[in-house]
This record gives sequence, structure tokens and C-alpha cells, in this order.
Amino acid sequence: MSTEALAESPTSVPAHAGQTTDQRAAEQRAADRELFARLQADGFEEGPHLTVLRDRLWQYGWNVLRSWMKDGTIIARCRERHVRFPAPYTEVEEIMRRADVREDIAIDCLAKAVPFYLETCLPQWDPEGGRNLTSFFMPITLPFFRTAYRQWATGHRRRLREVLGESIPVYNAEWDTWDLVPPPGPEEQTVLRETLSIILAEASMEERAVCQAMLTTGGTQEEIAQMLRTTRKTVERRLSRVRGRARQLAAAGVIMVPSVSTAVTR
Repeated sequence: MSTEALAESPTSVPAHAGQTTDQRAAEQRAADRELFARLQADGFEEGPHLTVLRDRLWQYGWNVLRSWMKDGTIIARCRERHVRFPAPYTEVEEIMRRADVREDIAIDCLAKAVPFYLETCLPQWDPEGGRNLTSFFMPITLPFFRTAYRQWATGHRRRLREVLGESIPVYNAEWDTWDLVPPPGPEEQTVLRETLSIILAEASMEERAVCQAMLTTGGTQEEIAQMLRTTRKTVERRLSRVRGRARQLAAAGVIMVPSVSTAVTR
């Protein structure tokens, strides 16, 4: 196919001034029907038309997945499609805050979702249905997002466990619970640690890691953030949650608030 013919191959339809959403959607479906007919004529084999669609899926999926991760709606969208997996709120917050994490997960997801869609799902698209080729694609990405999320979460949790060691409970991804590990040795049985173990009984792994780093390194919030590969604001937010929990327990007479609850240098 010549360069001119390829340039005329139907793809995403640009928006025009004064055009309504419905009009643009109708134009896009018409363009997709034409592209689909050409793909059928090619037997859905590798060629210039498939390349056009592949590039469009990557661009569309790249933008939409990162947007869903940034606003935190990606987990709800997965559950709507019965794609379920443990996703602690602290990990969702980490993804919402970090562009590099969103990009890594999106790349891992699309690298598997796009070939699967083109090879398996594309022939099932209904040209007379209500969805265009890209909106038909997005639900298919969600199981692949789950796999990419799990790969990222595995490394994220491993780094936190390196800080936590075996002195504090760790997150069990399979059962979405916190597992207690053997208690500290006698030399570590201080009032502070006993009190903290009560405060942290229902804390997230990320909150536990911040407290552990605070106790073992005496570092500033910035230093702890670098150690945990997050931001100082995130460290401050996690410490704030722990302090709030401590105040509630103290008000209930369960603990005496340890003076180090505000001991991390800003």
C-alpha cells in the first residue's frame, strides 16, 4: 500500500468545532466500520490496516489506563467487570500519586492486552453495535491490568518487607489479611514497642514500614520517603493516620500515647 493510501486509512476521527458528542461518536463508528471491513478483507492478518489499529489501541489505552489509575477509579472498573483482586487503599493511593508507577503498569498491561485483542477479540466486534473499536477494547484490558498490578505490588510489598523484617505483621495478598509473625525477642520488649504493636494492629503495611523506619533509622521524613521510594508528603500522611489511631486508643484508655508518635523530624 502506498503512503497516500495508508494515510487515508480510517482511524480516530478528530473533533470539529460545533460538533456534538453524539455526532462525533457516530462518525467514529462509521470510520471503524470501514476499517473493520478492510481488516476482514485482509483476514485480520498483519498489514498496514492492523498496524493503524494497533497504534490507535496503544495510544488510547495508554491515556485511558493512566487516567483511571490517577483518579483511582480503575479498581471500581475492574470490579464492575468481575475482575477482582486485593488492592489495599495504600497501594491505590501510591498509584494515584506516582506517574512512574502508572506508566510501568500501563506498559505491562498493554503489552499483553493489545496482542490478545487483535488476535482473539477483534473478529468478534459488532460493526452495528454501540461501541467503537477502542471502547470495545478497554474492558478487555482489565484482566491484564490485574496481572500488571500484581507484578508491581509484589515488588512494592517486598521492598516494604525489607524494612519491616519479621518484627511486625505483613500483608497476605492471597487472603487480603495481615499475618502475625513471631513476636520480638526479649531485648526488644519495650513499652514503646508493645504500645506501637497495639496502635499498628490494624495499620496498613505502608504505615507499618514508616513507623519501623522511624524507629530503626531515626531519619527525617524526607530520608524515610527516599528509603521507601515514595514522597515526604506520603510519609507525613501515613504518620498522621497512625497518630490519629493512637489518639483514639488513648481516649478509650487502651494505651498511653508514646511520646515518639511525633518524633520524626520533618
